This record gives sequence, structure tokens and C-alpha cells, in this order.
Amino acid sequence: MSTYETVPTQYASVDGLKLAYRRFGTHSLVPLVYLPHFRASMDVTDPIFFNYVARSREVILIDNAGIGHSEGSVQETLQEMAATVAKLLTTIGVTKADFLGFSLGGMVAQCIGFGHPQLVRKLVLAGTQPAQGEGVAFAGPEILEGAGSGGQPTVDAFLFLFFHPSEASAAKGRAWYGRLGANRNVEDEKIMGFLDGPGTTAQQVALGKYVSDPENYNKLASITAPVLVTNGHTDVMCPTVNSFVMQQAIQDAELHLFPDSGHGHLFQFPEAYTSQLELFLSK
Repeated sequence: MSTYETVPTQYASVDGLKLAYRRFGTHSLVPLVYLPHFRASMDVTDPIFFNYVARSREVILIDNAGIGHSEGSVQETLQEMAATVAKLLTTIGVTKADFLGFSLGGMVAQCIGFGHPQLVRKLVLAGTQPAQGEGVAFAGPEILEGAGSGGQPTVDAFLFLFFHPSEASAAKGRAWYGRLGANRNVEDEKIMGFLDGPGTTAQQVALGKYVSDPENYNKLASITAPVLVTNGHTDVMCPTVNSFVMQQAIQDAELHLFPDSGHGHLFQFPEAYTSQLELFLSK
């Protein structure tokens, strides 16, 4: 079985652009497609987490347009990003999938849920939030500015944004940061870091457009696929209360919160999160 460390990057042509993706893991009825957080590429995610998931199902990682190994420019709406994911999956022969969207990727997953329902079997929305609506809370401007500051994010920045201010959570956060981009063992492949410069700005613009439009909140009610919403005890980026708001707004949704954790709860507890994920996807 191929793993995160050994799977080669593949490419597909979508709207004239060469887009990068990776498929690995155990063959399953449908694959699990991961949609990553703000600024992330396939190379700066958690190998331990995805290898746990890949023990029981096929995983697909994607670099959307303008990110990581993919050509093009970052699109300026989340709906365009969702459409590109849908086109890529169709191009590589995936007609139905489960989706795990984290943070910004969770908002893209919402767009797939109500904009491309034919592709969706189940959705997992992790550490994310809906658009403006009743009960929705937003992070302060200092949080958003910190997340989008230039250069490659430091471990201290991630500890503040992704983890809980406890010794145990911080230790898990440092371990996760040390795993990013580590141990990829594929010949002639360069490690691509976090998005920077104009691409970061484009993602910020897309995020702002999405969350400021109440119609995107209203569309949550049209999602018919089963949904698992997850978060940490205190998420400073996408306030945890929003996870409850989404669970209430979506027709068939359940909610799971992890203790002593924050935005990056799935990477703080990779094994426990995988167990919860598998319970939801298998039933």
C-alpha cells in the first residue's frame, strides 16, 4: 500500500491547467478527498494523520489552481475553487466521494455540498465556519492578519492559531509542525511550502467574499448529504460556536468537539480523529 511519504504526484488537465493530486491508501467504495486550510499545499500537511486514514480507505490530496505543484493562479471565489475540484475529480474518473474540508477547505466543502451534490456521499467539516448568519461569530482582525502575514509560518504562529494554550496541546502542536513536509521520499519531486504573496491575498479575498454573503449561510439548509462537524474546545480562527451553528443549520449533521484543543484538533489527535472519522464514514 502506498503512503503519504511514497505516493508520486500525478497530474490532470483542467481548463487548460496542469493540476496536481495524489491518490494512496486502501481501496474503498469511495475515496476521501481532503480540502486543506488557508495557504496549505499537499506537501505541508500531516503524514501521520493521512497514513492513519489510508489504512482503511483511499485518500486523494489536491493542490488547487495556483497552489503547490499546480499551475495557474489562485481563484478569487470559493465557488470557483469548488468547481475546479469537481472538474478534477471528474477528469480522473471519480464520480462520488467523501470530502474532508479543514478551515478554508471546509468552506470549499460547503460549496461542493450545495453546488455539486452529485459528487458527495458524505461531508466532514473540520475547524471551519459558515457565512454570515444568525449566531455566527468571527475571529478578530488580528487573528486574520496573523494568519496571512508574509513568509513561511513559524511554529509559534501555528501554536497560537491552531492549538490550545496548554502544555499538552503545545507539545502536540510542535510535534505536528515537525512533521510538515518531512519524509517525502519520491525521486525528483521538490517540496512545496505554504502559499505566499499574491496567492495568499487571493485566498483572503475569496474567504471574505464567501463569509460576507448571507446567501451562502442559507444554502447550508440545502445540503442533503450526511455531515460530520468537528472542532476543538477553543478555536480562535473559526470560533467553536460556529460548529454548533452549522450542525443546527444542516439537515443531517452531527457534531464532535475535542478537549484541550483548537483549530488544528484533527492534527493534535490524529489517531482519535481517524477513529471518529471512520465511525462516521462507515455507518
